[in-house]
Amino acid sequence: MGIKVINVILLIALSACLIHAVAGKPNPRDSSVVEEQSLGPIHDEDMDVKSKAETTTTPESRIPGRVSCDFEEANEDAVCQEHCLPKGYTYGICVSHTCSCI
Repeated sequence: MGIKVINVILLIALSACLIHAVAGKPNPRDSSVVEEQSLGPIHDEDMDVKSKAETTTTPESRIPGRVSCDFEEANEDAVCQEHCLPKGYTYGICVSHTCSCI
C-alpha cells in the first residue's frame, strides 16, 4: 500500500511539473521582417499646405444628397423636419451642420 501512495504522489508531482513547464512557456515572437522607411524632416511649407487644406473643409462642402442646416450640436431644426418627415421618419435633427433623420 505504501508504494502505491508514493507512486501516486510522484505521478501527481510529475504531472504538475509538466503542466507548469508547458503553460509557463512564452508565446512565440513574430520574427517577420518589417521594411523601414526613412522619413525626411517636416518643412514649414508642408505644414502651411496642410493647414490650408484643413481650413477649406467647412460646412459648405456638401455631401451629395445631404441637407445642410445651421447647428453644430444636435438640435431639432425645421429644415430637417421638413426633409425627414415626408420620408417616413419620426423626426429630423441637425448634427454637425447636416440633417439626420431618425
